[in-house]
Amino acid sequence: MDYKQVEQYLDSFVNYEVLPQFGFAAADYDLAHVEELLRRLGEPQFGPRSVHVAGSKGKGSVASMVAAALSACGLRTGLYISPHLLHIGERIVVDGVPITPEEMQTTLEGLRPVVDELAAEPRWRRLTYFEVLTATAFVHFRRLRVDAQVLEVGLGGRLDATNVVRPDVCVITPLSLEHTSVLGDTVEKIAREKAGIIKPGATVVAAPQLPGAMRVLEETCRERGVALVRVGADVTFDVVRRSLDGQTVSVRGPFGRRTVRVPLAGTYEAENVATAVAAVEALRARGVALEAKCMKLGFSRVDWPGRFQVLAKSPLLILDGAHNPASMGRLAESIEQVSGAEDVVFLLGFSSDKDIRGAVAALSRLGGRIVVTRSQQPRAAEPRDIAMKLSGLGLRLWCEPDVARALWIARGMAGRRGAVCVAGSLYLVAEVLRLCRTQPSLSTLWPRGPEDRASSPGRDG
Repeated sequence: MDYKQVEQYLDSFVNYEVLPQFGFAAADYDLAHVEELLRRLGEPQFGPRSVHVAGSKGKGSVASMVAAALSACGLRTGLYISPHLLHIGERIVVDGVPITPEEMQTTLEGLRPVVDELAAEPRWRRLTYFEVLTATAFVHFRRLRVDAQVLEVGLGGRLDATNVVRPDVCVITPLSLEHTSVLGDTVEKIAREKAGIIKPGATVVAAPQLPGAMRVLEETCRERGVALVRVGADVTFDVVRRSLDGQTVSVRGPFGRRTVRVPLAGTYEAENVATAVAAVEALRARGVALEAKCMKLGFSRVDWPGRFQVLAKSPLLILDGAHNPASMGRLAESIEQVSGAEDVVFLLGFSSDKDIRGAVAALSRLGGRIVVTRSQQPRAAEPRDIAMKLSGLGLRLWCEPDVARALWIARGMAGRRGAVCVAGSLYLVAEVLRLCRTQPSLSTLWPRGPEDRASSPGRDG
């Protein structure tokens, strides 16, 4: 079995959004079904120390940093994240090692009789793709006897399949409007859904928030009698230095001062570093043996590809999954402060349901030129449709549906002193990453010298 066969089996389950097509209203969706599945599997979600991470932006970075720190401190640590870039195994990781296709096959074969048993009982609705995958992660973590598990929420929080654990630490990264048809049309409503992961007995770490969102988090913590650590108030941070190779961040809080380096260059990562440090320190305050020097080592090893990832330096090639106005604004900020490029050519592709005009407008202050393409993802917008939505912004646009040819075009336009930045969709980022790793012809565009290899991602595709 390979990862593709694993995905084919998981695709036989439904996604949350289409449950109404099978006779279930949104009100029918609750955690009882995944809890019953896990109960019949022996409740594998309980046992390890748990850090649960929700939010609109930065939750994957924070989860990866926390997991890396815990692993470096000697805890066997499971990490569950979404989405993946190159293969589904990236979502379920233990001490930096993704689950193999064979391990997924073994786990799913163990799950299948229980899943089929539930499907045969009328009182249980159909399980979703994400619920089955989440159960797979918990069973895999139990098999490998992890000491700690770091879980990234898939969507929302209150009704997310990961919200079946008893967390030691809950983390809420910055909140903004997202999935409004499901989570609500105000940041306060979204905050209430995200705050659904907060449980009595946990410690809550909140990244800087919009005032309305922070009020909701504070109210929830008071109601449930849990301690709240606010990054930006209780925990503060400064950037000591930053370059294309990463940044050093000084974090101060009740625990003292921690100065850590991460191989992540995006300006927005400094806030994520502070949030992750606060989360690890919160776990340490709860009696988990974590040495500061080991935590520091873990942060230096964190791997989070596709987020201001510097894939090559001569010329500069940056991959970033920014896809909405807020994240595009942060991408533009990072390019201005870190890249040093004289000219930036953007290679962009979007899913058809995104605010394409707003996202590209957030980049427009950088000027530059744009090559529009499309990934192979079914919901990807056609380049000419994207160009139509960008009319009137005064941009110089080129349309090329084929990603490999579009990359060649962008590279030729950038020159050796310029930069190519791929953004708009993690699907597009994944395709470019795969192309650069598998097509020898692209090595003539970006020669892989020692400097470039040093900044390449550590995770094998």
